[in-house]
Amino acid sequence: MNTSIIVLSHNQLTYTKKCIESIRKYTYSDYELIVVDNSSQDGTVDYLNKQSDLLVILNKENVGFAKGNNQAVKIASGDVIVFLNNDVVVTEGWLEPLISTLFSSKKMAITGPVTNNDNVNGLQKIQVDYNQETLEGLTDFSKQYCSKHSQSSKRVLRLVGFALACKKEVLNEIGLFDESFGIGNFEDDDLCLRALNKGYEIRIVQDSFIHHFGRITFKSSKINYPNLMIKNKAIFDKKWGFDVHRYLHPPLDLISIIPRPISRVLDINCGMGALAMELTNQIECKVVGIEKKEHVFSFAQKHLNQAFHGDIETMEISKNKLGLFDCIICNDILQKLKDPWTVVKQLSGLLHKDGYLIILIPNVNNLEVLTELLHGSFSYKNFGTLNKEHLRFFTKLTIPTLFPLEMIIENILPIILPIKKEVSDNGKEFIGELVELGQKYGLNTSELYNDIITYQYMIKVRKIVDLED
Repeated sequence: MNTSIIVLSHNQLTYTKKCIESIRKYTYSDYELIVVDNSSQDGTVDYLNKQSDLLVILNKENVGFAKGNNQAVKIASGDVIVFLNNDVVVTEGWLEPLISTLFSSKKMAITGPVTNNDNVNGLQKIQVDYNQETLEGLTDFSKQYCSKHSQSSKRVLRLVGFALACKKEVLNEIGLFDESFGIGNFEDDDLCLRALNKGYEIRIVQDSFIHHFGRITFKSSKINYPNLMIKNKAIFDKKWGFDVHRYLHPPLDLISIIPRPISRVLDINCGMGALAMELTNQIECKVVGIEKKEHVFSFAQKHLNQAFHGDIETMEISKNKLGLFDCIICNDILQKLKDPWTVVKQLSGLLHKDGYLIILIPNVNNLEVLTELLHGSFSYKNFGTLNKEHLRFFTKLTIPTLFPLEMIIENILPIILPIKKEVSDNGKEFIGELVELGQKYGLNTSELYNDIITYQYMIKVRKIVDLED
């Protein structure tokens, strides 16, 4: 199996050297190394020209991430194409697990490693204990982590472009990076989506670890990163027809309270299937999804065991159509329904006795809404508790009204606002005085502070009676 490793450089010679040296040291399979330089002015070009084991492409201007990588793919001879940022350091045995997972199934298209970097949102980032500046302890950490997670991988909807291993034949089918994203950002997400849209799978390989310094080129080039993100996200969302990033990451808090073992799950508002994928990564179970939005459903139907396109309030909710389940998940959906009480009652009929209903729902009694009201406002937004899609509002005290008599609440768990970021010192003092004032006038405000800093509740409900018995 021949592998073509592609590295882009734009200045930052020190990091490029570290990257290339680590590839030489820790890559044991046959490979060719192609470096595309995007108009470096710091001695990188002289360095590259002196390296006898590299294929080098020199651009007179910075053509960006997508075009630079595409140039290299066109001269690559490998069956596997590996895209690496120049601000990474690979570790011992990094490549072989990526390739073996990539060819473990005909459905597999792209694999990526785990990493340290905070800029990598999602499941690829892991906790590390080595020095991330000097890299002292990196080798030992990587060996131990990869040994512990040997031959382990998980299906995901997104891999970050700092390190991607791709089948060349899949790239020939789905196309290379979209060059309309210019300097960079979102072309990696776009590539993953095109693979998923064709029914392929992508996986995080947990026994391959690569250190990532992160955004070194953007920082050194003084590129306005926030503006670039906004611009390219607009291109990305227009291309796919919806806000894709709302659906790429599974709600890990919600998954953590789902009971084990379970064999059959109904995921309402399943999105593109992120929750279902992570659930099946953790538990051997089958997941059935329901998704209302057509563009989103087109992905879910390819990656769930079974998926239905429809509105939970108007479609048939019956055992004959959907079957029975050990667990039903209502992730951020009940507040968007005209009559969530009737829907919950119908869903109860799909649960086995001792089956669970798991709900994630906003808490309207939170600081965001309270602040709005104190300013005489109740303004709907595109996000948060006052999302324009929300039709019903609940507090901790009114959430229990959702559930019929045959169901019992086992847990109501708060998801707390990040206090340091969201609540100023004045805000904390105000809440404290409000609690005292309420108690002075006979109001039960002892739990007010906890309620106000809770922006969502996770609820675990068990069906204790089967009314048809």
